[in-house]
Amino acid sequence: MKIELTLIPVTPFTLTPSDICSLFKKGENNINMPFYVSSIKGMLRAASIFGFRSRFGDGYSCEDTFNKTCPELTEKERNVLKTFPCPICKTYGMLGLKGCSLFITNLNEVVEGKELINYRFLFRGPYYISVSQKPLDIVIICDDKFKCSPLVILLGLHYIDKGIIRLGKFKSRGFGIFKVKMKNGELQKLLNNIDILENELKKCLGV
Repeated sequence: MKIELTLIPVTPFTLTPSDICSLFKKGENNINMPFYVSSIKGMLRAASIFGFRSRFGDGYSCEDTFNKTCPELTEKERNVLKTFPCPICKTYGMLGLKGCSLFITNLNEVVEGKELINYRFLFRGPYYISVSQKPLDIVIICDDKFKCSPLVILLGLHYIDKGIIRLGKFKSRGFGIFKVKMKNGELQKLLNNIDILENELKKCLGV
């Protein structure tokens, strides 16, 4: 399944040279290729973990429960989880399992739109921080091995849309807040109604 969405910045998000380097996926024409963004996938993974903890309780994320990924768990620890492998690892990947792939398709616009802002931390600074305020066009591709992946991703996107989970550095200072706009209208409705989304995910997981 292909999920298309736009992350619309409410506040600037940080963009450092190392971030930019990590965005590029090698290809014949780098500037025209889709770009894999591990930092956004990490934000989504953290948001989905937060969503399971908030709406479902314990036992749905190996990282949240044991601070390990599923392949690292002992037999005793595996039995604590509601499902094994956990829905987080099935969706976002683990050792031996790729999970969904995430791409940003307008990276050039994002990088070209970067700017230096003058920022002061209380009595320190000012500091010049490289940021962007360009929307991020995201494509997520999931195979059919785990049917619940789109719902797990939507659960995470809900908490990104609420500004609870943020991207990049200086999150505690208010940077990296996004609103989420889904290309598919039905997915947008699910994103906006957490109770219905929770029920659909419970049915999918069989819990």
